[in-house]
Amino acid sequence: MPAIGASREFSKVSCEESSLLISIKDGKKVSKTTRRQWLILITIAFVNFGVASCVSLQAPFFPKEAEMKGATPTQYGFVFGVFYLTVFVFSPIFGKLMVVITPRFMLIAAIFIVGITSILFGLIDKSPNGTPFIALAFAIRIVEGVGSAAFLTSSFTIIAAEFPSKVATTFGALETAYGFGLIAGPTLGGALYEVDGYYLPFVSVGVILVVSAIVTLILLPESVLNENIGSGNLVKFWLHPGTILDGMVIMVASLTTGYNHATLEPHLRQFNLSPLFVGIVFMVMGLCYAITTPVWGVLVDRNNISKLVGVLGCVFIGVAFLFVGPVPFMPFDTKLWLVIISLLLHGIGLGGSLVAPFAGSLRDTVKRGFPDDLTTYGLVSSLFASSASLGSFIGPSIGGYLLETVGYESGTVVIMTIEATLVCVLLIYILCDRRRERKKAWLVEETNPLITDKEKEKY
Repeated sequence: MPAIGASREFSKVSCEESSLLISIKDGKKVSKTTRRQWLILITIAFVNFGVASCVSLQAPFFPKEAEMKGATPTQYGFVFGVFYLTVFVFSPIFGKLMVVITPRFMLIAAIFIVGITSILFGLIDKSPNGTPFIALAFAIRIVEGVGSAAFLTSSFTIIAAEFPSKVATTFGALETAYGFGLIAGPTLGGALYEVDGYYLPFVSVGVILVVSAIVTLILLPESVLNENIGSGNLVKFWLHPGTILDGMVIMVASLTTGYNHATLEPHLRQFNLSPLFVGIVFMVMGLCYAITTPVWGVLVDRNNISKLVGVLGCVFIGVAFLFVGPVPFMPFDTKLWLVIISLLLHGIGLGGSLVAPFAGSLRDTVKRGFPDDLTTYGLVSSLFASSASLGSFIGPSIGGYLLETVGYESGTVVIMTIEATLVCVLLIYILCDRRRERKKAWLVEETNPLITDKEKEKY
């Protein structure tokens, strides 16, 4: 991807602060991370940790609490899912608004909204059983989803603008922080739930996020911006096979996570685990995700193989769902150690399935002729947020229904089938794309046999 250079004018920051420092190493340009960039990365990573903790907090105990309040698995599955449906709807809107509302302002406002709604969600156990409880849960999660849509879109846009030559690596670092949040959320939630009941996990994390919004307001500098930017063509951006596939990989990966958030705790009840230990089991997937995302990020940045990395991620997740139940045609029963190993594989696969499509889509979109500016970063960020949220809505929604009708083990067959289908489609696309590239290179060479290999890369 072309580095941000002299053709850009930066607002509210000096050229010396915002430009990338370039050194020469082994004849190649190597970008150095500035102190300002480190501040931005650390600040956003910390907030990613907090938001992820908030999102995953209720997994170990909310299904049980909801059932005590008279909710069915289908109903509380939709409570998990409506949050992500809201993010799906609002992410493209915030992506378009990025040229009107600065990413920094949007990010800070979003953190504050998520924190306040987390506190409110911790108070709904005081409501009457049945419809009032479910209605309040839906309403609060919808508002929280609006805040999360703004957070995801603005944070990814800032990262894409600030680290143009290290998008996958930096995104992997953010997802590492998010992964550790996924670890801390269920573990902290289970522990605080045992200490003082339902309200304590949500109120504690909510207060931390509100404080984080204030800290971010103080520490986070304004993002690098273009003065001459357009509105972005959302339809043209989406109507491309590669973009659609990137969105599908992200969506399906998030679907699998959402499925487990709504259904894994009931599946684990057969082992008579405490809420704290259930949280620790959930922690396994987040730990692997946090550890492996930087590896996937470096792999994608150094090699233009984002679609292939997406295939590997899907394979890992598919194998995980083969054994986590296990699927009914396996000749053995559920084992706790097998569930844990499956969650390890799931976490590894998530890293590849989420990091690679984001970086690959940004690179491919610029290659298609879109401007390398804030509008494109906003479009790609909204792709990630929308796709991830749609999958996270579908996952718990169908998960609750499948758990209620056919059980967890049979439900995993559906998830595994979706992953297998996606792998086949991705492989077909990769083969067709490579054939098209070879044909294009051949036509260029036939037209001008004296063209150099370096010039061929432009086509």
